[in-house]
Amino acid sequence: MIRSMTGFGRGHFEDDVLACTVEVRSINHRFLDLHIKLPAELPALEVKIRRLVQSKLKRGRVDLNMNIEKNESAGFDLNVSLLQAYLNVVEQLRRDFNISGELDLVQLLRIPGIINLESLKLSGKPLERVEEGATKAVISALEDLNRMKMEEGKALQADLLNRLNTISAEVGRIESQAQDAISAYRDRLANRLKELLKGVEIDPHRLLQEAVLYAERSDITEEITRLQSHSEQCRTLLDSAEEVGKTLDFLSQEMYREANTILSKTTGITGNAMSIANSAISIKTEIEKIREQIQNLE
Repeated sequence: MIRSMTGFGRGHFEDDVLACTVEVRSINHRFLDLHIKLPAELPALEVKIRRLVQSKLKRGRVDLNMNIEKNESAGFDLNVSLLQAYLNVVEQLRRDFNISGELDLVQLLRIPGIINLESLKLSGKPLERVEEGATKAVISALEDLNRMKMEEGKALQADLLNRLNTISAEVGRIESQAQDAISAYRDRLANRLKELLKGVEIDPHRLLQEAVLYAERSDITEEITRLQSHSEQCRTLLDSAEEVGKTLDFLSQEMYREANTILSKTTGITGNAMSIANSAISIKTEIEKIREQIQNLE
């Protein structure tokens, strides 16, 4: 099942010491662009979390934020020296720049390093347990993210399949109308020559030969075959569980090129040329919409 690159996930772990909450957001990006924000007390977890995310996600701009709160049962010490340093700076700002205002105690406690895991004196097995719980929260958040991405992927798949069906119908219409290209051009050429030669007899075999030569140059059989083949490849990829966004983007570019070639080769043909052109334009319109949707696929 294909997945969107857009999604949000949340994971939570809690024990008698700490509560850990992880939020993961993902948006479109050509590659996997990972940004991890961890508490200052757990820098060693970044490498492990980065590898974990890389094993679950393939593409997208991913922002992972982890927040750790202390339960009431947990005791802690205040980093007095660091707090005093901040207060000294605040006092200097008031004195030198005449800045007024009251300090927010909650904001002070949120300053990195004022209260941290080192202040809890966690090391060895207790710290390992905290890191294990944080890892579980990350895994839960990634699973939640992937569920959302798969749900959006289902909607994208349905829309893309509908557009591919429209393209296939237009390609079939072009294929049936293209059979009249030789006779249409022969009639046009005959009428034009009659106007120019004013009654001079025209060799019908020569006329047919010229029409066939023109038809060979304007033959769109190859383009029709490629459009049909690319459409089937797209359908197959939409049922795949692999990363398909880049491949689908390439195929849509090729399909757009084939539709453009059909338009250029059928320009100037009378009869059903307008109908062929309208079908080719419809195909190009659907491909443009497909390419917009594909940009959101992983």
